[in-house]
This record gives sequence, structure tokens and C-alpha cells, in this order.
Amino acid sequence: MHRPVSRLPERIIMILREVRNVRACVLILLLGLLPACGPSALRLETAPGASVPRIANLRFDPDVIKVGETTQMSFYFEIGSADLQEGFLLERGISQFQLYQSLQSMPVDLRGYDGQVAGTVEVPLRWSSEGVRLLELYVVTKRGNNSNRIRGTLTVR
Repeated sequence: MHRPVSRLPERIIMILREVRNVRACVLILLLGLLPACGPSALRLETAPGASVPRIANLRFDPDVIKVGETTQMSFYFEIGSADLQEGFLLERGISQFQLYQSLQSMPVDLRGYDGQVAGTVEVPLRWSSEGVRLLELYVVTKRGNNSNRIRGTLTVR
């Protein structure tokens, strides 16, 4: 069965209105969620330079732990200005058969490494719930320069 030709343009107009409404709803949703991500999730990497930190080789030892146990997080850093201040861990993962992302980053105090141009940071971490964690780390200097981001995986059973 064919529709009358005169009703076809009306149907197309209705479909286009629905598409515009969906796009508007998606845009509003995204703009609403953006502030919830937190400022640390939105920080961009600073352009390379002498006072900009570079980090590499993120490791967890051991990389599989039981709930309540401690793991040693370590990574290598280089920074010409020797003013390392803090790091931030962004957590994503799978727990109880669900994919999740933490809305706030976990701060890591790195003031003990202030004055060093290069070295290896070692920080103990403890987890209180099961899951596979996909952790992303970046560091910030006293001047506010952000490092590159590095990722690692930790399993808590």
C-alpha cells in the first residue's frame, strides 16, 4: 500500500522534528554531565618543555591483590624544574559485572619528591572493594604544568 503523496512531506517533517529533539536532548545531557566529570578529568596535558613533567612505566606490585591488601604503585618521572607537587589517579573499571568510572580523581601527594629532577616514585595503595581497575595517572607541578598520562591495570579479588 502506498501513502497518499500529499501526506509524505508531513511525515518527513515529523521525522526531522523528532531528530532535532533527540539531538537537543543529547546536547543538554552532555552539557549537564560535563561539570560532574570534575576539573581533574578535564585537565589537558601541557605542551612539552623544560618545566613540564614526563612520566612513564606505571606499575603495581603485586598487580593482583585481595581486598584490604596493599600494593606498591611506582612510576618514573623527569622534570627540569624539580617542582613535583601532586599526582592524580583516575579510576575506571569493572566491578560486580558493571563498567564504572569514578567522577573524582584520587590525589597522590608527591611533595616528598620536590627538588628531584628525575627518579622513581613509590606509593602504597590500598583498595577496599573487588574489581578490575583501569587506572590513569598524571602529575602536576607547583607551576600548574600537567604531565602526560599513563595507564595501568590492577585486579582486586
